[in-house]
Amino acid sequence: PATKALFRRVLDLIQGEFSNSAWQAFWLTTVEERTSREAASELGMTPGAVRQAKYRILHRVREEVGDVD
Repeated sequence: PATKALFRRVLDLIQGEFSNSAWQAFWLTTVEERTSREAASELGMTPGAVRQAKYRILHRVREEVGDVD
């Protein structure tokens, strides 16, 4: 619970650093647990672009709070 609250707070803090499409790709694959292929199809992106967006945002989260599993 505390970890989830921290994660949500960090997400709110960094969301403005990323494009809407990158954020949606991250959200669909990380929070909604969709595959990169599903998210790509929905967003009009390639699966590789979806994975890259997810990676960049998770990397940014880890910069803020460290690696929380």
